[in-house]
Amino acid sequence: MRAALALPIIVVPARAGAADVGEIGITVLGYKERGLMKVTEPVLWGRAQFLDVWEVQASAAIDIISGASPQLVTNLSGKPVNSISGASITDRRKTGDVKLTRRFGDFALSASGAISRENDYHSKAFGLEGRLDLNERNTTLVGGYGKSDDHVLSRDDPTLNQPRNTREYLVGITQILSPTALVQSTVTAARGEGWYNDPYKLTFTFYPSGPPFLMADVRPDHRDTWSWLTRYRQHFPEAHGTLQAEYRFYRDDWGIRAHTIELAWQHEINERWSLRPALRYYTQDAADFYSPVIPASHPAILSSDQRLGAFGGLSPSLRAMVRLDGGVVVEGTLGYIQDDRNFHFGSSGSEAFETLRAVYGIIGVRRAF
Repeated sequence: MRAALALPIIVVPARAGAADVGEIGITVLGYKERGLMKVTEPVLWGRAQFLDVWEVQASAAIDIISGASPQLVTNLSGKPVNSISGASITDRRKTGDVKLTRRFGDFALSASGAISRENDYHSKAFGLEGRLDLNERNTTLVGGYGKSDDHVLSRDDPTLNQPRNTREYLVGITQILSPTALVQSTVTAARGEGWYNDPYKLTFTFYPSGPPFLMADVRPDHRDTWSWLTRYRQHFPEAHGTLQAEYRFYRDDWGIRAHTIELAWQHEINERWSLRPALRYYTQDAADFYSPVIPASHPAILSSDQRLGAFGGLSPSLRAMVRLDGGVVVEGTLGYIQDDRNFHFGSSGSEAFETLRAVYGIIGVRRAF
């Protein structure tokens, strides 16, 4: 898992004059898979508005990763199973990003940059985004472009240093439907080219007759993706709560089709306390070249990485938030993740998929200034 926390973007009421408005916060994520990886990620972030028309956002994070990871898929026992790497994996990923926005009346233009570095993966990215408010700010249109230049390395092969470049395009709309309801929908398309092989994955297959065959992870050298995300919010004043519903569809030219549905209820207990129970469901089909065994024809492109297989996942979570004096807000989230081939929608998933169970917790503190 590559842990990541999105920079919180909070709507802050405009103040008269040129007084500055902003927030600063720190968030810590803890993630633990049963018998596998463990991730701890502290994130420091901030945002500020100044001179009425400018806004800057920035964040910095460190991922501290340790544990074991599936490395070899073999059918030596009669059926394909994942074999865990013998050595413990430790790594640290350092990442940071900054976004600067300038408003011109009802139009806002943003430029952003990000950098990420770990032992076996380096990434640099930049983006441009435009937002236009219409219909007395009841409608917002957005369009964006992003580009990332990455390099894939390997702890096991010091000679490996392969590029991967991605271009991403986004269009979207946010529409206020009533004083208590809004909907947001975005479409994202991306084109990636370069090295997608996982240098740590191997497939070792035994045949009824003939010698066994060992194959490294080999994937296509390009990937076209397309996704559609829609969010709906409906506030119920009498119930002191807000229904939050999200749906995401994803597809790529590797053959993966995925659906994500999340339902949540943001309940205001009183002026200080609120709770948000949520349930997320995910399902995906397998990539065209996924197989836990190597066919006798020995295809040139094949991966036994179960993340490319067919499976589904359920993730319940509960978030609590308390507002303290002085503009301080404290949030805490507890969640559970279970990915299983039997959760695949419509039919059983990939037979070799091994159930993944994980727990996570998030604690955050922010203060307005």
